[in-house]
Amino acid sequence: MKALGIVAIVVASISVVIPLFGATWLPVIAGIMAVIAVKEEHVLAFVALGINVVNVAFLSAVTFAIADGVEGLCEGVDAIDSGLSALADITGESYTSVDVDCSSGGSVFWTWMGINLALLAVAVVIHLMKKKA
Repeated sequence: MKALGIVAIVVASISVVIPLFGATWLPVIAGIMAVIAVKEEHVLAFVALGINVVNVAFLSAVTFAIADGVEGLCEGVDAIDSGLSALADITGESYTSVDVDCSSGGSVFWTWMGINLALLAVAVVIHLMKKKA
């Protein structure tokens, strides 16, 4: 289990510098390895989980870029919608506006952060259960 804890730290550390998968799948993989290793090597496991949480919360530009991209997309759709509405007024044609869900930008961040926080909570519970026994 010590090797699994070390590998979890290595994968979590590598995920800091990898652009796309470093904010999404690599922290989850490292977190699962850390949860498995938490019974034997809790220090290594919690270091890996801490790196994951800090990476997704503060160091990952991908989740913030996705949120900004969704916001920019919504502004563009609103501009096109108002232009088409003005064109429909000039031509006399009927026009139905486009409805776009603009609330999904922040949910990308909270999805990946929630997964990492859930893995951290499971690791804490496993560690506390081991201490009681």
